[in-house]
Amino acid sequence: MKKNVSTKFIYLITFLTTLFLSAFSAEANNIIKIGGDVTIEAQQKVNNIVVVGGQITINGLVEGNVIAAVGSIVLTNKAVVRGNVVCIGGVVAKGNGSQVYGDITEINSSNISSAIASVLSGDWEGWPLIINFIYLCFFAAIFIIALLMAILIPRPLIAIANMIQNNKTKSFFWGLFATLAIPPFFFLLIISIIGITLIPLIFAALLLAFVLGFIGVSALIGNFILTKIFRKHKKSLVQETVLGLILLWSIGWLPYIGWIVKVIAITFGLGGVLLSLFNRTHQRDF
Repeated sequence: MKKNVSTKFIYLITFLTTLFLSAFSAEANNIIKIGGDVTIEAQQKVNNIVVVGGQITINGLVEGNVIAAVGSIVLTNKAVVRGNVVCIGGVVAKGNGSQVYGDITEINSSNISSAIASVLSGDWEGWPLIINFIYLCFFAAIFIIALLMAILIPRPLIAIANMIQNNKTKSFFWGLFATLAIPPFFFLLIISIIGITLIPLIFAALLLAFVLGFIGVSALIGNFILTKIFRKHKKSLVQETVLGLILLWSIGWLPYIGWIVKVIAITFGLGGVLLSLFNRTHQRDF
């Protein structure tokens, strides 16, 4: 049964976290694929499926969830899904005999257009979907930045993560003081003729510092989970960063607690970025 899409964004992040965690388990029978189609045959059984940029066709049994991003999902008359079905940027084609025990969620241009039309007509019902869609796009942007850093320029990310790990108290208080100093600092820029021209540049630099710090904290969290929980000694920075980012973002969806966790993570991250810059400048002076 299809439910209101605006309430289902939390499922996406939660499902991705579950799938990514189970992907590191030797007993897990998950399919995670980027670019390409996936077909589950009639006698085949899997736990979870995540496909980005491809179509999912199910003829067999899926014990968990089915997620497709920028692709569609086809459930034939023999398909059985015991979890939820989430489709972003595509449609769900459901055969008459198919069985889905969870929820079916479609997030596509049709949903977004309906939400925008609802808002323009003065109806507040469409706002949750639009806000959550923007929120998800922001997460996707951070996710892409994190991947590019972990693959192409890992040294700054490693430096930030190590700085936070080795200077937890300093990182938190540096981040806290810097955050508290932002409003009066921008006020001084506004009342200054020269300073007001620098506001866009300084705002962009601050936003970049917050994003880099958040990614650094995510890498630390991912490293802790893989090392302490899964006991994986051979792990990559990409695995650590992606796992920590998804998990941290998932917790952020929780009411009240989620925002507290995000604020703490951002505070630590900003402090780590500032300490890394200060340490690098200090080393150059000597």
